[in-house]
Amino acid sequence: MGRNVDDCAKRRLVEHDEIEFAIRFMTSRGVKHDDVPVQLARYYYVDIDEVNAVLARVAADAAPAVKPKQATTDRETKLRNVA
Repeated sequence: MGRNVDDCAKRRLVEHDEIEFAIRFMTSRGVKHDDVPVQLARYYYVDIDEVNAVLARVAADAAPAVKPKQATTDRETKLRNVA
């Protein structure tokens, strides 16, 4: 008798570049960052720690840079209030 071959078996998604591509693709299509690991685990065998690491890096790259506010001294504040 032949072997039972499961055609519905999941593929492995283990390469860093492939995981990053999948994350960028999903987020560009509107998937929230919190839902990405769940969706990937639904269709692939993935290393969740690697997915979380890549997801954190992608989220940090996508976040806009925040400029720190310039500190004003008391003297500058007093001059502005007087004028």
